[in-house]
Order: sequence, then C-alpha cells, then structure tokens
Amino acid sequence: MKKIIVGPIFCLGALAFAEAPKRAISVAQFTTEILLDIGAENQMVGTAFLDSEILPELKDKFDKIPILSRTNPSKELFYSKNPDFVTGWRSAFVPQKLGSIEELEKNGIQVYLMKSEKSDKLEDVFEDILQLGKIFGQEKRSQEVVKKMESDLAQIKSQLPKGKKKILAYDSGEKLPFVVGGKGIGNTIIELSGGENIFKGINSSFGNASWEKILVEDVDTILIIDYGDKTSQQKIKFLKEKSPIKEIDAVKENRFVIIELADISPGIRNVNAIKKLVKSLYNIEIN
Repeated sequence: MKKIIVGPIFCLGALAFAEAPKRAISVAQFTTEILLDIGAENQMVGTAFLDSEILPELKDKFDKIPILSRTNPSKELFYSKNPDFVTGWRSAFVPQKLGSIEELEKNGIQVYLMKSEKSDKLEDVFEDILQLGKIFGQEKRSQEVVKKMESDLAQIKSQLPKGKKKILAYDSGEKLPFVVGGKGIGNTIIELSGGENIFKGINSSFGNASWEKILVEDVDTILIIDYGDKTSQQKIKFLKEKSPIKEIDAVKENRFVIIELADISPGIRNVNAIKKLVKSLYNIEIN
C-alpha cells in the first residue's frame, strides 16, 4: 500500500497514514458530506452530528452508513465500530467526548482535523478536500470536486455587480443576538456573495453581538442560520414579533434568506451557498 504523508498544516497528531482508512467515522455533517462526495462511503462505518438533512444527491450513500448519534456518540458506541480513522468537529476530540487526539491515536485511530474549520479562506476548504482525497485513495474524485467549486467561484466573481449590501447573519439568541462573526467561512461566504457582514468586527466565527448596533445599521438582508432546536420560522417569528429590531425595514419587509449551518461550515456546500445568496441579493442566477 502506498504511504501517504500529510503535512502538519493539515493534520494534528500522527502525520503518516500507512494505508487508506477502512473503518472511518465522521462526527460532523460537513466532513461526512465531503467523504461521501469524494467516493469514500465504502470506507465508512459511522456518522454523527447531522445539523440538517443530508444533500439529496448523497442520500443513497448516506443511508447505507450507520448513524451513531445526532450529536457526539458515546465513547462506547464509537469504539464498538472498531474505527481506524475519525474526522469532524474539533470539539469532539477532548477527554469528556471521544477522547484526546493522543488517546485516540494510542488506540490505533488516526485523526484528521480540518484546517478550514479554523480558517476564513475557501482555499483551505479546497486543500482539506484534496487531502482527504489523498488519505482515502480518492484523489481523482476529490480533484474533480475542487475543480468544479473553483470554476463556479470564478463564474460568480465575474458576474457580481459592484458595491456591497449589508447583511445581518442571525444564528439565535434573544437577550443578545448570536451572529456570524468575521473570522470564519461564514463571513467569507457573505463577502464573496457581494455582502458586507455588519458584525465582521467580531474576532471569531460566531459571537454575541448587540441589538443596538443592528438598529443603527441600514441592513439590506437578514440571513437566518437554520439548525438546532428552533426552526428558521421560529427565529423569524421572534425577530418580527418580540425582538428589539422588529421595526426595522428588513424585518417588516420580510427580507430574510434561510441558509443551513452546513452551508456555511467548511465543505462542499460553500460555493452553492454563495450562489444562493447572490440570487437573493442581486437576482443573479449562477448555473
């Protein structure tokens, strides 16, 4: 078996993958969809942490793989699948959840951390997809996925009008709005769509903000992040009926765009999320 070496910029912990994984588990929707799209479904024995419905074109593949949990699986269930590889949210790799990276590797499980989870660059998303392609022996398909995303992104950039539209990207929260900040793929998606995130000054991917700032901004569109215990319609209902911003024009005129958390998590959905926003903001259809 060809030895695959992954540089430290792409993976923490052990750097050498002696052979392609045969019993992989993904504990994030964005990594699950990447692995399915590059053709690694037969090398997977479990998934977890689904934020929303899987992409329709991947559902047949997804349905053949056991769902271990809607959130993080227990250690017992995780180890019962005898995994040799795991990837997903970094937050899963701590002692009280699946275990530290050191613990997992000591037990023969290779860990891949997505560089792009801590990045605001789509180029890092592309690199992660290509690296997973190398690790799983699915290089050709991963290259095809990235090439299509890059081509679509170039087309979007060529058709965007000049100027920016102000965007509030609302995740949740009532006492304080919890919003998309300026240090993550979500903010990049907004910017590449011709939008300006009014909370880009928050130095993290998400963070608490203030209703007062929203009141003084001339927001063009409110992006609703759809996931979690409250539906997008419940979030909109709160903004329209009980929130401190219920009287601003964007709320009264129903200028809402619903987007899923998986769309703005680093993965294969990102460029399509940009297309969706471009269509909503500028009525431009990108094929």
